Amino acid sequence: MGKRIWRQMARGRECSRRRAAATTMFLVALLAALLFVSAYPLPEVKDDAVEYLTLARNLATGNGFSMDGSTPSVNRPPLFSALLGGWFFITGTSSPLSAAVFQSLLHATGVLAAFLLFLELTPSLAWVTMAALFLAVNPLLVTRAAFVLQEPVILLCTVVAALLSVRLLRSPSVPAAATAGIAWGVATMAKIVSWYGPFLLMGFLLASHKREGDRIRPEKWGTWLIMTLCFAGIIAPWTIRNYHHFGRFILVNNEGKGMLEWAVSNAVIPGETSGEAFLAGLDAKGVQGKTRVGLQWEYVRDHTRYFMVDRIARNIVHFAAPSRDWWIVTGRARLNEHGLLYRVMAVVFHVPLYLLLLLRGWQWWRGRASPAHGFLVFLYLAYWAQYALIYGDPRFGIPVYPLLVGIDLPTMRSTPR
Repeated sequence: MGKRIWRQMARGRECSRRRAAATTMFLVALLAALLFVSAYPLPEVKDDAVEYLTLARNLATGNGFSMDGSTPSVNRPPLFSALLGGWFFITGTSSPLSAAVFQSLLHATGVLAAFLLFLELTPSLAWVTMAALFLAVNPLLVTRAAFVLQEPVILLCTVVAALLSVRLLRSPSVPAAATAGIAWGVATMAKIVSWYGPFLLMGFLLASHKREGDRIRPEKWGTWLIMTLCFAGIIAPWTIRNYHHFGRFILVNNEGKGMLEWAVSNAVIPGETSGEAFLAGLDAKGVQGKTRVGLQWEYVRDHTRYFMVDRIARNIVHFAAPSRDWWIVTGRARLNEHGLLYRVMAVVFHVPLYLLLLLRGWQWWRGRASPAHGFLVFLYLAYWAQYALIYGDPRFGIPVYPLLVGIDLPTMRSTPR
């Protein structure tokens, strides 16, 4: 009896320490972001940020998810603008400064979610706290609060989905499967790149638990079914809305055509017509619609090596590079400049983490890391691979940056495969 009471008291003290550390990390992250946005002029709202801000303002004033206040929009994913619009409605202000405060709250909440994820990966509260502190004051993340862009909300959603996935891997159950499916649905509403999460998770569920002969136990399929239904249930209403307004299947948003146009416009192929000149020719002829899309695909097919080899190789490297958007827009660095600032940021914030990513993947393969670490390794690599095919801007690696940090934490236990 005495030993049991002592263990309960010890667990209570540990829970209190964890709560205190989590609260501290949230406050440190919030303070760091608020101090940053108050210390420097906010960057100009332009390009993608204009659309997100306009959508949020129209939502806040009751004009729906629309750019002009009346015509439904489908170009951008809905979650960021919906949350920002709710913030504008509650606070009564829709200024860029108000958006920066909202982004600061998202940064702090993302750090808190990462703290909880790290607790699932290592038993050391000291390691967890140091890793969360690294994220809380990390300039790559803190500077995102200054932009009206969706990286902070994608980061939060991705980390929460990863957290619930790790918990499902550790203790499979119907409630855990449902919450993981919902989380991946929400993350996909933030950006379509998270669509593969439930399917990757199911692969790990099937591979990480005992089988009866060659047959997978029925409850494992039930877990997958519940997770998939909850995942689809989050996305389906928005997909139905898109079909109602536009008469075609659009799962979340319709950026695909825009990404094709962007990819072609930025093509620079030695000895060939540049993508920009090619599109200028189409503009001069007034080519639009399906004909324009078809000709762009023909341009891609005619330059397969550039789009499927050269461009992908460059995207792989760019995705893994430190995001310097704030330094670039404020004139403290130049685009594509690889000077001292770039090298310092790469050495401090990226190179060690990627080396440890390779190590952790090897350890998992050898059965020396937990299924949770293995899942996060594959989750990160799949995310990276998608952007290698699409567009390797360094800022697109920000949402999975906490996963990279979590992967590198000391493993909780060895798990033979």
